[in-house]
Amino acid sequence: MKRTILAIAAALALGASTMPAAAVPAPPKMPYAFEMYCVMCHQQGVQIGPTGIFDMTSKSGNPLHEQYIRNNVRFGMKAMPAFRLSEVPPKELDGFVTYLKEVAAYRKINPTYRPAPAQKGGAKK
Repeated sequence: MKRTILAIAAALALGASTMPAAAVPAPPKMPYAFEMYCVMCHQQGVQIGPTGIFDMTSKSGNPLHEQYIRNNVRFGMKAMPAFRLSEVPPKELDGFVTYLKEVAAYRKINPTYRPAPAQKGGAKK
């Protein structure tokens, strides 16, 4: 009986050690409009806009609701300018919110990740 249990445990341990490690997902791709309008103020080391948006949290640590982000982009608040429909269409605004939610989820796995704009030529498709 003990041999059977030991054999099963050894087989499980051997199987676990030969299984490939879970692939780490790639960081979310920054939307072009976000790179053009947002990241200049909302990036690490710049003290204009809060960087907590990448964790979907406010300065006080409270969670940000996606409608709060939509309202701030559309109507502005304090130093945040308002962006017209012609500048940020609804589809792109949806992309902003989706991107921020994806980055917040990614940062839970990789807390040291800092979103940065593309280095050359922008990220436009």
